[in-house]
Amino acid sequence: MGNPGFNVDLEALKQASDGVGEAIGALEAELPWPMKQMGNDGEGVAMMNLDEGRSGSAAVSESLNEFCRRWNYGVKFMVEEGASVSAALSDTRSDYEKLEAGVTDLFKQTLVSLLGAPNADLKQAGRESFAQLGVDAAPDPMKQGLSEGFNELGADTKVKP
Repeated sequence: MGNPGFNVDLEALKQASDGVGEAIGALEAELPWPMKQMGNDGEGVAMMNLDEGRSGSAAVSESLNEFCRRWNYGVKFMVEEGASVSAALSDTRSDYEKLEAGVTDLFKQTLVSLLGAPNADLKQAGRESFAQLGVDAAPDPMKQGLSEGFNELGADTKVKP
């Protein structure tokens, strides 16, 4: 969607949204605790304790415990914000798709109005392809040939009575 001055890459928005969700999923798959659920429950990483007997070193245990204390809410925040970013990107993409469809429909309705089709259903015009609008607007002797030409190019047009 775009023009030379403004462009929105809808596929990039989808990939970014999916990527954030996949990153959170990958973290959960690699870690021995349910990171997303912990973040949602407000637990962060404070529950990760490693005693000296299991780590083999008091310094390692103290360092891990200090890290967990400092990052308890940091991890929670990253998970929550990551999910929010993913949802916002998805919503933004959806909004742009709806806007693009609405503008395209309005353009088609304007085109039908300008072509002077007094009996045309403007709401239906928005649902028609540009190829079908071209066939409908063509003079009667040209409609069949134009329809066949568009159909050879992959369109699905019909000559309406």
